[in-house]
Amino acid sequence: MIQIIYGSKGSGKTKKIIDQANSSIAKELGDIVFISDTSRYIREIKYQIRFTNTKDSNIKTEDGLIGFIQGMIEANYDIRLFFIDGIARMIGKELSDMQSFFERLKAIALKTEATFVLTISADYDDIPSFIKEAAGI
Repeated sequence: MIQIIYGSKGSGKTKKIIDQANSSIAKELGDIVFISDTSRYIREIKYQIRFTNTKDSNIKTEDGLIGFIQGMIEANYDIRLFFIDGIARMIGKELSDMQSFFERLKAIALKTEATFVLTISADYDDIPSFIKEAAGI
């Protein structure tokens, strides 16, 4: 499953995804991963959540991030929840150019039963239809 937290820049998406990640610890039976392109929020993420900074791993592209996610799942089948903050910025693409990414992520979610929660900087009307379809919004 793919869930989207959306809104304009500065609307509180990062705080919302951090709060959701931290509160998921009590109810999630599998492991939880938080992926960001900055370590700015590392102290706000509870220690039970695996925090990863993509810049530290030199991940800058769609293929790199998809490969990284698949590698994490292959190494740990217990990962059930991924939180990814600022996906478009992370892979250097405009939302309108991310259809392939969302198709690939949806395929991973279906195959592994993992849930992906992503933040995107866009108002609802500006979200491409393929993202709305992938997330069921």
